[in-house]
Amino acid sequence: MGEALISGLLHSGHWKPSHIIACDIRHDQLAKLQLRYKVHASADNRWAVREADIVLLAVKPQHMKHVLEEVGPVVRQEQLVLSIAAGITTSFIEKFLAKGVPVVRIMPNTPVFVGLGMAGMARGRYAKEAHERAARAIMETVGAALSVPERQMDAVTAVSGSGPAYVFYVAEAMMEAGVKLGLAPHVADALVRQTIQGAGTLLAQSHEEAHTLRERVTSPGGTTEAALKVMEAAKVRAIFMKALRRAKERSSELSQLSY
Repeated sequence: MGEALISGLLHSGHWKPSHIIACDIRHDQLAKLQLRYKVHASADNRWAVREADIVLLAVKPQHMKHVLEEVGPVVRQEQLVLSIAAGITTSFIEKFLAKGVPVVRIMPNTPVFVGLGMAGMARGRYAKEAHERAARAIMETVGAALSVPERQMDAVTAVSGSGPAYVFYVAEAMMEAGVKLGLAPHVADALVRQTIQGAGTLLAQSHEEAHTLRERVTSPGGTTEAALKVMEAAKVRAIFMKALRRAKERSSELSQLSY
């Protein structure tokens, strides 16, 4: 996700490579980022933090404590700390920083690669509206963003953070089904890609609810109705509910791994 944000920010045209310092424990990854995006790169987290106005923590939840122990002492009150680590609360991050350092927790998703990301955001104890606006401005260069109470961030993670994977999973299933129904793989692939793009764009641009758009495609006695009846009989809605609930629970569990 860190690389996705770098790519999205540069692609937006609002940020230049000289504005970004990338850090990673893996030297091969740093070399790749520097070569691909022409950004500054450093294995020295503390140096990079000292140089920055905004610090973006894009590490795995289980590594957050170690990173904060390293960089926390050099973070200044006038800086803004953003975190995109799933499950990590602002209060946990604030424990490693000087009192008054503003923290904003963000859950983006991978469509930031193409400028169509979705991010949920929650302010920490010391973050003000101005800090939230700054975080929002960054995320809106690569998509859209909205603010929620922090207690809802695990649900945001389940719905939109992991959401693209659900869509890709459906795409896989549709492509495989198309091939088994006799389509050439490249034909099934093209049909599914354009169908998902078109349906997503229609949903995004329409003022109507998803169920209304679905009903408009579902003629009584038609092919769509026949397919949907199979899905209803298989309790697909219940499966989605169970899956998203488990994703939400896992987001909460990840916060415990950091302690």
